[in-house]
Amino acid sequence: MRIALMHRSLAGGGTEADLRRTATGLAARGHELHVFTARPNAALPGVAVHRVPILRAGRVARLVSFAVAAPRAVARGRFDVVVGFGRTLRQDVLRVGGGTHRSYLAAMESAGLRPRWRGPYHRAVLWLERRAYAASRRVLTVSRGAGAEIARDYGVRPERIAVVYNGVDLERFRPEHRATLGPAARLALGVPADARVCVGIGTGFRRKGFDLLLRLWREAAPAKVVLVLVGGDERLARWRREAGALDGRAVVTGPRADVEAILAAADAACVPSRQEAFGNVVLEACAAGVPVVTSRRVGAAELLGAPLDALVVEDATDLAALGAALARALGPEAPALRAAARACAETHPWDEHLDRIEALLGEVARGG
Repeated sequence: MRIALMHRSLAGGGTEADLRRTATGLAARGHELHVFTARPNAALPGVAVHRVPILRAGRVARLVSFAVAAPRAVARGRFDVVVGFGRTLRQDVLRVGGGTHRSYLAAMESAGLRPRWRGPYHRAVLWLERRAYAASRRVLTVSRGAGAEIARDYGVRPERIAVVYNGVDLERFRPEHRATLGPAARLALGVPADARVCVGIGTGFRRKGFDLLLRLWREAAPAKVVLVLVGGDERLARWRREAGALDGRAVVTGPRADVEAILAAADAACVPSRQEAFGNVVLEACAAGVPVVTSRRVGAAELLGAPLDALVVEDATDLAALGAALARALGPEAPALRAAARACAETHPWDEHLDRIEALLGEVARGG
């Protein structure tokens, strides 16, 4: 197949990482891959990368100009199937890795952030989102919960929605790294030898619920457990100040590329997101043999069966429940939970995920 993928940037985690791996994986299987992006800031083996010129006048201008220009650039070629990995106006398949923006805003507003979230940028996103869902033949999303959100928010018929859970790199993330990478990572993070580590990894601290973790550490911190928060946020300095006030019990590192080393240093991971269509870090932690405390609002929680489902709380804003689940993850059951986590990840390898993506794109290319 001759396949076009569209997204504003190639650099970053989450959606960008999924795009890079999808493009190179499909190219390695013999398909002709073209990526259309405003920021061609990564090399992709076997993939043709095309720069899409956009307006640079501001955030809204960048957003809307790419949404319009990328499909026009793609239309100049002949492709069997076109996939949008973000907010573009026209594509055959709209890949939704983060849930709907409408539900994201609702989740943020429920956290008391309404004044910030209803500006021109977010109105533009909602406009683009509505148009994109209407113009796409199929919608590809990453969990049943995200699929239900799309159907509820935009009236997309269930038969147009395909759910394909993300996969994980079982070689990059392995329990064996605990012995090889873990000690050096703990030393670099300044973790005392007798302390355990709980990690939170992701971009956008409030959406990821990292403010809830910092509050838990302020009010009822687990004994001898250091909280390590990894990722980017526009107010990173503020979060570092909050962590610094906790007398060495919390560390904010900022973005890091060596997530496998951070997980190798961890005794537990916590994903208390307010809205999360999937959450790749859940499977990455499981692959590393790290028990994950999360909530029903996180799509990847759908994959966690017994005994891991005991660590899934109904609402991450319930700090008592969050603390109890974390205590369980670090308690006597920890060895069994670590083994169950790895076993869970092994049922979701990246290659099987790519098999399902390839099959869906083939179906759409044939007119399905």
